[in-house]
Amino acid sequence: MRDIKIEIINTTEQIGDLVDWLVFRHAPPVPYSPTMYIDLEGDDKIPKVFFDVRNDSDALFAHFRVALQGVEDVQLMESATRRTTESRKFLSGLAKCVEKDVLISLHGIDPASWKAAKEKGGRLFKAEHGGSYVVFNQRPIPEEIILYCVGDVMCLPELQDRFWKGATHRWRDLVNEETKKRVAAPQKSEYQPHGPDRAVAPWTEDQNRVLDEWNYVPPPRDYFEEDWFEEDWHDDRDDNDFEDWTRADWQGPPS
Repeated sequence: MRDIKIEIINTTEQIGDLVDWLVFRHAPPVPYSPTMYIDLEGDDKIPKVFFDVRNDSDALFAHFRVALQGVEDVQLMESATRRTTESRKFLSGLAKCVEKDVLISLHGIDPASWKAAKEKGGRLFKAEHGGSYVVFNQRPIPEEIILYCVGDVMCLPELQDRFWKGATHRWRDLVNEETKKRVAAPQKSEYQPHGPDRAVAPWTEDQNRVLDEWNYVPPPRDYFEEDWFEEDWHDDRDDNDFEDWTRADWQGPPS
């Protein structure tokens, strides 16, 4: 016992190194069994908000046998708010949703800076830019990766609130139903994490029909159009006495 040394760790780097050591030291050689669920006092009571949960669900299940529950997918929410089937054909990426639906200045960050940080971090791990996912294993974690990850999640609360708050129960049920399918699909062996079909919205013909009905907004009425004046109430008679008086022949000033 005399050889035991006590060291206080109180920095982010020290804590990160300790967590990494514990994971690598005690992680089993095979995936956990049986499947572990992220429950948190009830599967659906505490929401877990993602933007396109598919690859996250794939990674958590493949590496740790974690089957997500109670997920809310902001990408599907945004798609389901669009008014027409045609406008819902393709999904939007996070950057487009943020540019259209979030006031980033409220978070004290300039939109251009947010976008630049996302692009800079993405180049470090995206293959098309010569990057590699190995960068996520570096310690300390590169600052560019930290800012990239922060940018991924910092706007989710505002987006979720914008799309979810005030939505009807039937609209929420429809989005939740499709979200559960999104979580489950990556847990199958045939799942493909990349491909052009991932940009296509998942809505069926029936789902699109009901979304068209629920999201329909009648066009604003132009009250200055001539057709708006109905004959049954519009009085065409000229009863402007002042105008009639001004049209009379001049008879000189009143006495």
